Amino acid sequence: MKVIYTDTPGNEPGVCYRLLDEFFGVISSATEVVVEGDVPSIIEAYQSAGIKVSNGQTEDEPETDPLKMKVPDLKEWLTGKGIEFDANAKKEDLQALVPKE
Repeated sequence: MKVIYTDTPGNEPGVCYRLLDEFFGVISSATEVVVEGDVPSIIEAYQSAGIKVSNGQTEDEPETDPLKMKVPDLKEWLTGKGIEFDANAKKEDLQALVPKE
């Protein structure tokens, strides 16, 4: 079970949401934990229990959807596809160059 500690709980099926300021201990059935905030005590508790903890950002996994990429990555993606663009183009203009599939 995925557990997310956050200030803005969601309703994703199969995910247990907890508020950052309401940590009462490790949820032993957790297989993955995301901590969306600076709460080292939560991270340390889960790491001590041998449970994978992340900060919710996908730094380890590069974005594959060009419409969600940051500008430098989008420019690199467009260049790789052979699509020309103005070096000073805004993100919206770059996104408009992405082929509709």
